[in-house]
Amino acid sequence: MSDTARLPNASIVRDDQVKWLMDRIEIQDVIARYSLGQDSHQGEDARILEQWDKTFTDDGMVDYSVAGGPVGTYRELARWMRGDGTTPGSMGAFSNWQHMLSLPNVLIDGDRASARTDFYATHRSKAGQAVVTHFNAAGAFVDDLVRTAGGWRIRFRRLELYFADPLQVVSATV
Repeated sequence: MSDTARLPNASIVRDDQVKWLMDRIEIQDVIARYSLGQDSHQGEDARILEQWDKTFTDDGMVDYSVAGGPVGTYRELARWMRGDGTTPGSMGAFSNWQHMLSLPNVLIDGDRASARTDFYATHRSKAGQAVVTHFNAAGAFVDDLVRTAGGWRIRFRRLELYFADPLQVVSATV
């Protein structure tokens, strides 16, 4: 893909510059919608697909193998994180979490784009446990996106981890 992240110097805004800016804003919104799906549905609320169905293409794929997760569809990722309704997923140990995103580095090439977005995620274990833990992770989402009839969507997302650490363990019942 060509580096179209730089706008040419011009005293008059051109239609292609406006189109590039609008595409970039829509791509940023799609990337943010992923975290909104996670963070809007805390604890036992597993309805992340409300946002993720508008984030990924119908055949959207993910690679979360670096975290022990699936290489498969985004719906498989949702099941791995939130469970299948009878068994909790990997997020089942936590009551609350938040995903904070950097601004993405976006490269647009016609109806295709790539983006890399750093994140920091913090997680808190469920209340009532003898030991309360906080788990933090930092990394990047590396995305391939395509323009669809419904707007920009993630076709493939790969998770990269910089670190994943539990914070201080506090011996107390919350």
